[in-house]
Amino acid sequence: MIHRSFPKVTKLAPRRGATSALAAIVALACGAALAQAPESAEYPAVTGVDSRLAVWIAAQLHLEFAAFVLAVPMFALLIEFLGWRARSTDRVASRRYDWLAHEMASLLPVAYSLTAITGALLGFVLFAAYPKVMRHLTGVFGPTFVVYPLFFVAETLCLYFWYYGWHRWQGDSKWIHLLLGLLLNVFGTIVMFIADAWATYMMTPAGVDERGALVSLHDAVWNPGWMPLNIHRLVANVTFGALLCSAYAAYRLLLSGDARERALYDWMGYTGNLIALFTMLFLPFAGYYFGFELFAFSATYGVTLMGGVLSWLFIIQAIVIAVLFIGAAYYSWLGLLRIPGSEAQQRWSAVFNVLLIAGFAVWATPHTMAASIEESTGGFHPVLGALGVMAPKMIAVTLVLVVLYASYLLYRRAGRVPAVAWARTGTAVEWGLVGLMALTIAALGIYGYFAPAHIRIKTSIWQIYVLIGGIVVTFLLDHALLRGATTVAAARWGTMPRRGQYVLVLLAVVIVWLMGLMGYARSGARLNWHVFGILEDTSSGAGLPALGEAAFVVTLITAIFFALLAVAFLIAGMAHRTDERTLAEIAPYEEPQ
Repeated sequence: MIHRSFPKVTKLAPRRGATSALAAIVALACGAALAQAPESAEYPAVTGVDSRLAVWIAAQLHLEFAAFVLAVPMFALLIEFLGWRARSTDRVASRRYDWLAHEMASLLPVAYSLTAITGALLGFVLFAAYPKVMRHLTGVFGPTFVVYPLFFVAETLCLYFWYYGWHRWQGDSKWIHLLLGLLLNVFGTIVMFIADAWATYMMTPAGVDERGALVSLHDAVWNPGWMPLNIHRLVANVTFGALLCSAYAAYRLLLSGDARERALYDWMGYTGNLIALFTMLFLPFAGYYFGFELFAFSATYGVTLMGGVLSWLFIIQAIVIAVLFIGAAYYSWLGLLRIPGSEAQQRWSAVFNVLLIAGFAVWATPHTMAASIEESTGGFHPVLGALGVMAPKMIAVTLVLVVLYASYLLYRRAGRVPAVAWARTGTAVEWGLVGLMALTIAALGIYGYFAPAHIRIKTSIWQIYVLIGGIVVTFLLDHALLRGATTVAAARWGTMPRRGQYVLVLLAVVIVWLMGLMGYARSGARLNWHVFGILEDTSSGAGLPALGEAAFVVTLITAIFFALLAVAFLIAGMAHRTDERTLAEIAPYEEPQ
């Protein structure tokens, strides 16, 4: 790893390509000037500001706000739809769901403005400081730079009509509002897909010849990394947005003195954490899929990420993800305290916590700690080496997800008694299937450990299929078991200990920091290439910052993001207050006896 002063070694290649909400518009405005820029001016100086650091900060801030405004409408629309479906059977539940969706959407207008501001800033810095890089990207993706702002404008119009028309389109006109929400999500996803094409082209370029001249725009867009990153970001963005909404709920709950309002925001925080916990079950596999395509494109990525200059970053990643998963599970276990008579479920919390910590210890174990000369030259540690390869790590992380899913099943059962005649048999079959799922995953992993590499890859994929299939089957069975179940102890919303709200805030900070860290890994994997194998970084300070310096910058970006997000929370809290009549009608709160 290169160790020099930070301004000299910051990664030059623009982060996430030109993934700016307004970068395309800036590109059109700057097109004439760009065409006239001297060819020798590859890296013009920006007076008073290190341009590479400016790109890093602007790009990461923009990506985080863009992820938030893309994800929130997805689950907010689903929640709104559930409320609309319940309108004829449970009016209170219908209004409660509609309130929750609107409360989550109230964060979007300010966040959307910040997305546009950071995007415009990113576009300006990119075209001002890196004309040759942007000239190349414009030459390859010129048509998409025209289409992109059109979908961005369509997304913007749908967002504001959807949010500000919320109370106008109710009753028989609700379908209009739902249609606007659907269009908002479609246009937002297309915008993300277009930007992902620019980002992944820089890592896995296609559709160009050896000199970088465009041959096929379709191949340049649909490059090997494009669809894996699309899937990974869709899942990650939902987790990201749900945890930030949970943090907002915690913020409102901690400031509220009204028991009914506290009950509503407690329910909102629980819902956000549940959405995040569910999507986190699939997030590691989406990341594996993206990494697999990178390694298939070039073995250099595998060496750099897992065995080279960025390898220790993944040890940090494992620890941070452990905090994320254990924190989400801990909040869920605290949620059992809301339900009287849930002691039978609570006693499993300590067991599950030990299993989670053990799983993440295996996941974080490297090949070797490089404690001796022999180990530093490539040998495996005699003890750690057995756990440092991918097969045991795959077992560990998949079984961690099984434990998280089992925690969710226990929470669903707390305070409820199945009413179906086959409840005892069904419960035994359900937990038998969960145990069989865990044993099958472990057996496949152990077999893959001793099998050749091509078999090991297949067993890893089979483990994913077993996990997803097991979750689907057992969840459907659990849903049938609890249909019409008798509630013996309803959740007392608003009684969650304050530490539960602090956990939600911590999870929001962790997911933002983790996104920045892994964004650095994705861009840093290109090493000294702007576009891998085609456009090289030839500046005098080309290289990667030390991991400590990168962590400092990521922490700085996280602090700036939350400072701006706090403004969005404050404005949303001032502009959106639930009236007394609505609180009395929909708050899931019962006066203590």
